Formats: sequence, C-alpha cells, structure tokens
Amino acid sequence: MITITSSDLIPIEQHFKVIAGPGAGKTHWLVNHIKNVVKNSVRLEKTRKIVCITYTNIAVETIMKRLGTSIANRVEVSTIHSFLYRHVVKPYFFLIADEFEVNFKKVNGHESISPRYSIIRKWLESHKRVDDLVAPNTWKQLLREEKFDSLLRWLENLQYRYDSEENLKLVGNPEKAGAIKKVAEILEDDLISYKKLFWSNGKIDHDDVLFFSYVLVTKYPFILKVLRAKFPYFFLDEFQDTNPIQSKIIKLIAEEETIVGIIGDPAQSIYSFQGASLKKFNNFQLENMVEYQILENRRSSNQIIDLLNSVRMDIVQNKYKNIDNDVPILFIGKPIDAFNRIKQLYGEDIIIHTLSRDNLTANAMKSMITLDGMNTNLLTIFKEADTDPKRYKIILNSVESVEFARIGDYKNALEKMKELFSDYSNKEKINNSIILLQELLRNYSNYKDKPFMDFYNILKPYFKSMAGFRKGAAKDFYNRNLYKHIAICINYKDDISHHRTIHKAKGDEFENVLLISESTEFLISPDLENEEEHRIYYVGMSRAISLLFIVVPKLLEKEQKFIKEKYSIRIEDLSDIPQLN
Repeated sequence: MITITSSDLIPIEQHFKVIAGPGAGKTHWLVNHIKNVVKNSVRLEKTRKIVCITYTNIAVETIMKRLGTSIANRVEVSTIHSFLYRHVVKPYFFLIADEFEVNFKKVNGHESISPRYSIIRKWLESHKRVDDLVAPNTWKQLLREEKFDSLLRWLENLQYRYDSEENLKLVGNPEKAGAIKKVAEILEDDLISYKKLFWSNGKIDHDDVLFFSYVLVTKYPFILKVLRAKFPYFFLDEFQDTNPIQSKIIKLIAEEETIVGIIGDPAQSIYSFQGASLKKFNNFQLENMVEYQILENRRSSNQIIDLLNSVRMDIVQNKYKNIDNDVPILFIGKPIDAFNRIKQLYGEDIIIHTLSRDNLTANAMKSMITLDGMNTNLLTIFKEADTDPKRYKIILNSVESVEFARIGDYKNALEKMKELFSDYSNKEKINNSIILLQELLRNYSNYKDKPFMDFYNILKPYFKSMAGFRKGAAKDFYNRNLYKHIAICINYKDDISHHRTIHKAKGDEFENVLLISESTEFLISPDLENEEEHRIYYVGMSRAISLLFIVVPKLLEKEQKFIKEKYSIRIEDLSDIPQLN
C-alpha cells in the first residue's frame, strides 16, 4: 500500500485502487487525476473519452463543475445506471427484446417502479406454480389485507443476485416476506414473469438496467470492444457502494485496453441492501493493480477527527487543517429538544443539519414534529384503503410534488406533477404542473394540519374525472388522517434539505451536524469492519466540519462513564435543562 496525499499524481497507465477516509479529498484527487490524464495521455486522441462514474447526480454536478468547461467535453461524468443505459441498454436492447418480452421501442429511460394491484393480480393468476398456492395462501388470499401488505413489501425489495454457479437470478428478501413467508419460495420461481408485465409496457427500473447490461455484454462481447474503443479510461468514485453486477461488468471492461481506477473507503460501505459490501471492495483486484491510501482529513476540526480515529481501527487520519473547535456533545433526550438546545448554546442563527437513520425521523425533523404515537405505516395503509388507482396516483404524486418543492427540489417536484398530465402536450404539461404546484404551495397552511380530505377537495377542481367517495375504507382514511402525517412518510428522491437520512447525506459535508441515533453501540463497542450499523453512524459523524452533536433517547450511567473515559465528549442530559421542560 503506497501512501499519497490528495495533491499527488500517480502514473496514468495502470489500474489503481485508492483508499481514502472521510474528508480526505477524494474528489479533489480524482479531478486532478482526470486533468492529468487529459493532459498527458497519448491514447485519448480526439474522439475518445474518460469515464468518471460516481454515486449520485449531485456528485456528478460537483465533479463537472470542478473539471471546468475546458476539459468537460473529454470526460463523461455519470452515475453507473445512466452510463450503462446510454451506452449498453438503449443502443443494444433490440438484441434481447424478444427473449425477455421487452417492448424496447416504448422504453424511455429508467425509473423507480412500484408494485400495482392490477399487475400483481395478473401475475398471480398466471403464475407457473399457481396450483401450489393452496389455502391459506391461494393466489386470491394473497391479495387480501395483511398478506397483500407483506407481498407488496416483498416485491418492493426484489434484487438480482448471483447464485452458487454465478448465474444471475431475481430473488426476494426473506426478511421482507412477513405473512407470505411460507409461499415466498414458490412465488420466487416465476419472478421474471412478474417483471415481464412491466417490461412489455416499456417500463424498466434501475436494477433492470444492471441486469440487462450484464446480459448484453456477456452474450454479445462485441459491446465490450465498443466500450473500450470509446473509453480508454474508466474511473469509479465511491466504489465501496458498488454491487456485484457492476463489479463484474467493470472487470469485463478492464480485461483489455481500458485502464480502470477505483476510489473508495471500506468504512463507508453502507449499501448492503443494494448488494454492496466492505469485503467485496477490499477483495476487488485487477491484474497489476496498484493500491494507494490517502490519510488526510481536510474537512473536520481536530476534535471531530479525534473521535473518528477513536472508533476506527484500520487507519489514522491526519489533521490537514489543524483547526480546534468545541468537543462533540452527546445529548440524552429527544431530537427536537437537542436541536433547540444547540440554538440556546450557539445562538438562533446557527445552521444545523440533522442526520437520521431512517426516512420517517428525517421527515419529522423537517416539520419539527415528533413521531410519538403516530402510525408510521400510513403510505401502505393509504395504498390498501384507496382502491381507485387513478385517484391514488393523483393524490400521492401531488403530495410528493408539494413536499419535494418545499425543500427546494423543484426538478423532481415538477416531474411528479407532470405525470398527472400525461395526455397533454409537453408545453401544456409543464404549464399545468406549475400552475397547480404554485396553488398547492400557496394554500399549504390551509391543509397541512387538517384531514387528508381537505387536500383532496383542493385538488378535485383540477381533476374533474377523479373519483369521489362512498362509505368505506377510502373515505374513512381520508377523513381520519392528517395531511402532515402522510407527508412525513414519503421518500425524497434527492433530499437537499437540512434534515436528511445519513444515506442521503453521503458524499456531502455540513458545518454543524446533529446525528440522531437510537443507541450508542457504535461508540461503546465500535466495529466498523463487521457492523454496517456502526459504519452508517461513522459516515454520519464524519459529515461534520466544525461542530458535531449526537442525541440518543437514553444512556445508562455506566455507559456515560465509559464514553467520558474513552472519548473527549461532553455529555448533557436534556431533562436537566429547565428551559426545555
């Protein structure tokens, strides 16, 4: 392992792996390396390009900005899904369309696809093992209440995985099976038929892009030759988050001609639910690959770096800026109280970014409300209660559009609203979407704290064909649940607010961070190598530049004593602060 700094240059004609901790200047180094390749490579010529793959669209924009306009035309910066769709799936889909029953002429990009009742019913009715689905799990019984709820969750978490013989299979997650656990194996036998119902309508999701890309490059190796001819250099940032399909495709590209370089940090591997793993990153090797490490932390204060170094065993980061600030504070109590306490301590003008483990907590912090006593499964209940698919889509898309816009994500807000005007011209779609979104934002205070039915009534004049209500589950749901509680349950696509999940904050940095946790296990017995939960909180802590705060609901006296002895941390019980009680 060769130690370098974030300003060092390395040879350009070798496969490489760079391991760099949080704040090490990975992006700074990568941009400099790309510029060095552009300047010195004799293989780029006039039409060939460098590929730079990163994990999010925000990271793509950051790298493009840092590269500058002078060399941007020599580099293709993209997410892996967008790159593979553009260069593998879209141009060559016709080669496998018949085999997988894909209506490739209707395919227009890739998107998140949610299970729909009509599709699920059609799939179950014609399942190749439908005769094996017997009471109490007949195909009709699987469409009822608790079983259908479990089936939805199971179908929402399908993954492509390699079996013991390295065949790529579509499988379900046993942990998500719930009430359908006894028949999950039967259902799994015909999951491709379920997918084909979407593919035949030209709908593919992000995982499908990886699946079809792998099928195409292995069945038709000439595609790899085309990619190598176009792209003699292939660099991947945040490689610890890469899943096995992506890794295999990269290895195939690297077999000839193309130089592959990967950059990442095993301690920040937090996407196991997508198939990524710390061990896969550590074990990734190419012929004659050279390994480097960057040990700087250019981001955080000395006190935060000390804490990060204390919970991590494999590297010790150097204090690049060497700036002192207050020691981290561990609060015992509620997140909102901790947020308010920081304002007391540092003034009302302090900007605090809260980072949470789950969407619900992050969304609750956006509205500064607690989750105490709230049903956190309202979106699933909503889907079951409102059996009118058109009304359900109008209402849900409108909620998402409003909430996206409220955090400044107008791009996704507009996309969600445009879906509701699919029969109009593109210009009319945009105009109608803007008018409706502005109206809903203007009236936000009129429905935010009121029953969901009030929101429906505001939308009704814009969608006159939207169904009304009779007595029953749908009407009861709309009358009994508040808009704000349903809004808390939505999933933000690109969360750019001050209150995010740790996963959504990946790759970003903030002046002051309040990390919301349910326990201090990641401090009491840190094990970043084997415990992904510990790595997740490590990533959360490492986002902070100047001040770091952590809040947990409770802490035993012996745990307080241990933390005080092991770390330079101040502990404060919020129940002892009179102004907060």
